[in-house]
Amino acid sequence: MSSGFADLTVQAHQLVSEGDLTGAERLLADALSDADPRPGNASPELAEAAGLQARVLVALGEPHSARGWAAFAYAAAARLFGRSDERTVTAAATLAAVLHRVGSDARAARLYSDVIIELTARDGPESQRVLAAHADLATVEYARGQCEVARDRLQDAWELHREVYGDGHPSGIKMLAKLGAMERDCGRYADSHEHLTLAEELCRLHLDADDPLAAQVAGLARAAADPDHVCTAPAPAPAPEPPPARTTPVVPAARVPPPTEGPHDLPPYSPPALDDPVETPLYHPPGRAAETAHVPTPRTAPEADGFDDYPWPPDEPAEQPWRPGADPLPPTVVGLADDEPDGVRRVPPPPPEPPSRYLPVHVPRSPAAERRTLPWLPLVVLGVVVALLLGTIAVIAGVSRVDDGRDTPPPATSAPPPTSAAPAPTTAAAAAPGTPPGRFTLTDRRDSIVLSWTYPAGAEGPVVVAGGRSGQPQGTFATLPAGSADYIAYGLDRTTDYCFTVALVWSTDTVARTAPVCTRRR
Repeated sequence: MSSGFADLTVQAHQLVSEGDLTGAERLLADALSDADPRPGNASPELAEAAGLQARVLVALGEPHSARGWAAFAYAAAARLFGRSDERTVTAAATLAAVLHRVGSDARAARLYSDVIIELTARDGPESQRVLAAHADLATVEYARGQCEVARDRLQDAWELHREVYGDGHPSGIKMLAKLGAMERDCGRYADSHEHLTLAEELCRLHLDADDPLAAQVAGLARAAADPDHVCTAPAPAPAPEPPPARTTPVVPAARVPPPTEGPHDLPPYSPPALDDPVETPLYHPPGRAAETAHVPTPRTAPEADGFDDYPWPPDEPAEQPWRPGADPLPPTVVGLADDEPDGVRRVPPPPPEPPSRYLPVHVPRSPAAERRTLPWLPLVVLGVVVALLLGTIAVIAGVSRVDDGRDTPPPATSAPPPTSAAPAPTTAAAAAPGTPPGRFTLTDRRDSIVLSWTYPAGAEGPVVVAGGRSGQPQGTFATLPAGSADYIAYGLDRTTDYCFTVALVWSTDTVARTAPVCTRRR
């Protein structure tokens, strides 16, 4: 049965890459209808097929149908591979995104907090996936009315993303546009106008005129504020003084959830969840805008402002009785996705300690000890001066005793010619125009592919990374700023070989490309 699921998953991936989401969903639904619906008995192939089915259903605009399969896939992956495995992170990303789409924002916020911790330990605090996870958590906090925390988190994420990856990266532009929309809904019109105007200017400078992201940013800038949005008022402070200014950014560390968000642990049937940030989208088949789903918009349906690539489904019941062939929700994972099943009483946890959202934690350092005046320092200086005077007197006396009556001059001696000093090291010579990037290498990690190269000295042009399936035409993956020397490609098929090239744009007429480098998975 395992090999059968593996083959079906490969076929479904092929259908999705061709844009046939409906065909992929039918193929997986037929195969999963006879599968054991207990996550504890799932094989790795079944877990992967269930996760793919959940992502396809979300892409088709059916998050309620995807909810059960997403919970099933994550529970099975956590048991099979552990919480920190890349496959478990991918499955958790689908579950968290589905929960947010069906309105379970409290649980989605806890999942995003967990995923930030996992991804920070895995990729580092400045990675694109960690910053995108912060942006997702800010979206959920904003939807729950925690607007001040959400705006602070999203602004910190955008500023760090801008510092590390530059102004022209699409993910940074999306964070900036979403920040402007949040500020407009919260009544901060001056800040909103500044950020939305900057987002439009960055689209004009760094994106093509027909890029879908540019059109979405322009539409969002022209939209009106959401009249139904309500910001939860913070609790009144005990003292009349204003609160101190925020000195430590929320990003790039995980925020500890406040007590109002409920217990940190998930219900008994579901292990603590992880999430995959928006930087690795749920699905982007050819012909669909790959970057359009990265700016979340919880205030309205996605079709209202165009910032979600998936259509929003009509109201439908969250739970349905399971019948083979009638509903894709497996019966034994209903508890994994419900908030409070009938007959189950939630045991309240002990009151947590007051959390702090100002992470990473600032460690205060004691001031340097004051320099003490040494009482014996003047004596030492006086002794040195006396010694120098005595030495000078001795030299003068010795010179006066030199015999002045010598008639014959000393024999002339030939001194060797002075040697020239060694030349100072110079910087590397500038490469000739048209020189491609050097030492182009590829590291295959299955779930991601790491590309690295050397940037020619003296060049000032951007770097274009292109790739595609082995034997097929290549498409542009990313345009990187001058000086870039590495790139990581995520979200690729684990069983398909890919080829990549790197090109350096010297001028409008001169583009130097490397030879293609390919994976060898088969």
